[in-house]
Amino acid sequence: MPGNWLGQSVIAMLCLIPAWLAIGFFDRNYQVRPEVFLIWYFLGVAITSVLFGGSSLNAIVPSKEIVGAILLIGLTVGAIANILLFRAVIVAPNPGLPVAIANVASVGVFLAAALLSRWLPSYFNSVKTDGWAFLGVVLTVIGASLIAIRSR
Repeated sequence: MPGNWLGQSVIAMLCLIPAWLAIGFFDRNYQVRPEVFLIWYFLGVAITSVLFGGSSLNAIVPSKEIVGAILLIGLTVGAIANILLFRAVIVAPNPGLPVAIANVASVGVFLAAALLSRWLPSYFNSVKTDGWAFLGVVLTVIGASLIAIRSR
């Protein structure tokens, strides 16, 4: 399944449904704050990734500079995004709303990937962009806008 991005994405989507629902469940029934859930959840993800990721220990520990850069991303934007999202899931009128809004990040990734692959081809892989993909991006923005307007 290494090359089947669509199949992997669908399976990931199905696995994320109970994961997102679990945040509110543990908050309501066991008074586990979203930040605490986040820590244990990602520890589980990290352990499983090491055990079943198919990489040797040497492969998961690149140079200290690369590890430092990845940790910096996780300590800043990754932490902020995930802490706020996990908090939003338990206070939103429906736990799917913050997830849907946060997933609009895919629009930014889609556009940035297209630009970066053209401007910095030495650093970023080429990406496929076409009218159908752009239509999907537009529909995503429309959907998130409807959610945001309706939830006020």
